[in-house]
Amino acid sequence: MTWSETHERTRIIREVEAAAATDMSGAVPWREEWRPYFDGPTALVTALRARWQHMCEAQLDTQTGEDELQATYARMRRTEAAVLLILRRIGRAHV
Repeated sequence: MTWSETHERTRIIREVEAAAATDMSGAVPWREEWRPYFDGPTALVTALRARWQHMCEAQLDTQTGEDELQATYARMRRTEAAVLLILRRIGRAHV
């Protein structure tokens, strides 16, 4: 995978996370133009799951001030809730 492909995949995942945090329905925000980067919604969710598992720990820094840390926690909780809705919904659809 080239750097530009990796960069585009990361941009798409961030867009999905932002959309999920505002929608909260658990629906996978899929666009057909993302198919060259993800083979479909299931592959997108797999990448989202992998990113999410690594992202949480990387965002927290013990040297961060208390106010900034609380804001980071709040943002992460909302995004986590939205992402988990997507992951649960996809999990039920494939059972």
